[in-house]
Amino acid sequence: MDEAAYLQAIPKAELHLHLDGSVRPRTVLELAKQNGVLLPSDDLAKLRDFLEANDNTASLVEYITFFELPIAVLQTVPALERATYELCEDLAKDNVRYAEIRYGPWLHVQHGLSLTDVIRGVLSGWSQGRKAFGLEGGIIVTALRDMPPAQNLALAQVAGRFVNDGVLGFDLAGDEAGHPPILHEDAFRVARSLGMNITIHAGEAAGPESVRQAIAMGAVRLGHGVRAQEDHEVIAMIKEDGIQLDMAPTSNAQTKAIRRLQDHPLKRFYERGIKVTISTDSRTVSDITLTRELENAIRVIGCTPAQVWAMNLQALDGGFGDKATRGRLRREFVETEARLRQATARG
Repeated sequence: MDEAAYLQAIPKAELHLHLDGSVRPRTVLELAKQNGVLLPSDDLAKLRDFLEANDNTASLVEYITFFELPIAVLQTVPALERATYELCEDLAKDNVRYAEIRYGPWLHVQHGLSLTDVIRGVLSGWSQGRKAFGLEGGIIVTALRDMPPAQNLALAQVAGRFVNDGVLGFDLAGDEAGHPPILHEDAFRVARSLGMNITIHAGEAAGPESVRQAIAMGAVRLGHGVRAQEDHEVIAMIKEDGIQLDMAPTSNAQTKAIRRLQDHPLKRFYERGIKVTISTDSRTVSDITLTRELENAIRVIGCTPAQVWAMNLQALDGGFGDKATRGRLRREFVETEARLRQATARG
């Protein structure tokens, strides 16, 4: 078994995965036709140009524009259920066994759905997909940086009602510049009080101060955290506090959090004892799978297969899902990987 086959076959965990950034292009096309949403093209190949970022994407702000069409078609409960279910199927094909899917419910109320409708729709799709494809994990509800704090507070209050139904955590996403997490302190306080784990996008489009604030808001995991490397004191804080960085190298290069993929600090962070994991961020927008992301970590960034496997186990260890379930999966992961490594060694 060669390296590529090994990376495809190993069981995986993915923690940083946006629903609206991972909708199949064909599904966007079909949902648009069903719901009367105007598209820039009815040709699937041409439509991809509006759904997939590339190396020429200039910033996080530009990267976010590729979410606009999927969000436009995800305005009904059946659409949300379908997209979530199909993402579960795509994850299973990539041998992802544990996943946490995140999305911003406020983005899906444009045609009359309530926050409750939206959350129930995604949870329904997750429940069906989980059973059909043998997944574990759950859903992370994402607040938006550029929304009024009162709206994010309301979101936390509604999301808290679903903590026992699959909602695992509370997140903050969007353009970091000019939107510090401290503005939404009340939402995080309520989310924590209702039993949601806190993860915040930080250190992607803003520098180390954004990372400091995210940690101060109670985040035990950070989305990306790349620009923490600009301040050795922040790096020391992350290590000392045991903060986990859920990184997405391909996306980080596309949003220009790093200049080139080979410049990514993933390997350096790992070797300094920081908890790091690998995710895709947005499977469609970044046109990537977790298997290919792991390949890039080895072939481009310079990680060893053993380091990548350790990062994969860290994703499972640092997940927000049921501890006993994650423990069972970890044993299965380790046993399966050992067999695959032996097969690889035999050639």
